[in-house]
Amino acid sequence: FAGADAGWGFRRYRSAYVLMLPALFTILFWHYLPLLRGSIMAFQDYRLLGASSWVGLDNFGAVLWDNLWWQAVWNAWRYSLLVVALSFIPPMLLAILLQEIPHGRLFFRTVFYLPAVATGLVVMLLWKSFYEESGLLNRVLMAIPSAVFLALGAGLFWLCWRFFRRLRFHESHWAAWMFVLVGVGLASACYSLAHPALVEPGRSLAGRLFGVMPEPIRWLSDERTAMLACVLPLVWAGLGPGCLIYLAALKGISDEFYEAADIDGATFIDKMLFIVFPILKPLLIINFVGVFVGAWFGATANILAMTGGAANTEVAGLHIFYRAFVFFQFGPATAMAWMLAFMLIGFTVYQLRLLSRLEFRTAGDRT
Repeated sequence: FAGADAGWGFRRYRSAYVLMLPALFTILFWHYLPLLRGSIMAFQDYRLLGASSWVGLDNFGAVLWDNLWWQAVWNAWRYSLLVVALSFIPPMLLAILLQEIPHGRLFFRTVFYLPAVATGLVVMLLWKSFYEESGLLNRVLMAIPSAVFLALGAGLFWLCWRFFRRLRFHESHWAAWMFVLVGVGLASACYSLAHPALVEPGRSLAGRLFGVMPEPIRWLSDERTAMLACVLPLVWAGLGPGCLIYLAALKGISDEFYEAADIDGATFIDKMLFIVFPILKPLLIINFVGVFVGAWFGATANILAMTGGAANTEVAGLHIFYRAFVFFQFGPATAMAWMLAFMLIGFTVYQLRLLSRLEFRTAGDRT
């Protein structure tokens, strides 16, 4: 009997293996065989019609010196960093705020989750109509005085400054200065919205402070805003599901931690920095890896629907798509795909090594 349990246990679990065979053959046929075929195409001058010739490492060498490819990789980095910054931290902050409100939790959870019900293409087309010069977003922004944008920027910087002071007090200098950089970035973004009205000639100081933008923003055709405009719909649609995940995790934090922090005189920011973040650290790392890697693969469809790669938004995946299915350069496109895969595999392995060093505890573990 012990021998039957040793190794793979084919004899004892033969029924389970038989049930797994269709799934294994499906994965093999639709995933691993195309992967093997792609690895061969990377070393060929592949032709749809006629014979394909072997070129060795020429495709990889050409990619290494292709400026357009590296620009697309840089755009993919910009896109992924924006996705991480806007769709990774805000759901956690929203979850904390929803946990603190005394009434209407179910209503607000439903409101924030509803955008996730719509399909991705519908969300993109909806926001594309918002971004038009006469769209809803420009009409709203052109009705807000510049003083409101300045006040909003000052408020966001003040909030980040509060985090900076608490982290400096606890000698977490690196994280403290990161909050300063975030605050400067948010304040700069708010000032850029107020800048057109502030510099408009022929206005008094009061007219500039209470004036509005003289012309609409060309969100998808301006290089300064196009990438951000492509990320915002993803953030809007993903805020609710991410928030619910963090809400479920926050339920596992014992009230004893908060009570002990209150006795020690901790502020709300202290509780976030030194109770919520450390306990949720494993979940944060897992979500970070998923969001970052998912941003690289999900960028292609989003950018294609929003800008088609115009205004310096062509990411690596979209560049590979164009090279393969528009210019029919399958060899270089496959080499690019392999280079991109190795970049992401290296990043994922590094993050998983960090995750393996973390200690997971259950909600009832007080030690």
